[in-house]
Amino acid sequence: MKNHDIGHIVWSTEEFVKHDMRCPYLKNDRCIIYLVRPIVCRLQGSVPELLCTQNKNNFISQQKLDDIKREFDTFVREIDGMDVFYGSRKPKI
Repeated sequence: MKNHDIGHIVWSTEEFVKHDMRCPYLKNDRCIIYLVRPIVCRLQGSVPELLCTQNKNNFISQQKLDDIKREFDTFVREIDGMDVFYGSRKPKI
């Protein structure tokens, strides 16, 4: 993102609602951070909780999703990443 002079955007819930829950990194309906998009974007349309109008039937298995979550958590710990992840949905607790 730095190489392309794209800043980190943090929106409040109100800002997401104001912008019809659209991602702040969408420009002309194209993702401007596609190569470094967050995990929630990478899973969009692949799991039932993140439906996509273009893909309704080819969901990954729960086992595969659990593996991805475990690998992602391990990766974040290894790089000493942030403990807070942003998205437009409330996390399930």
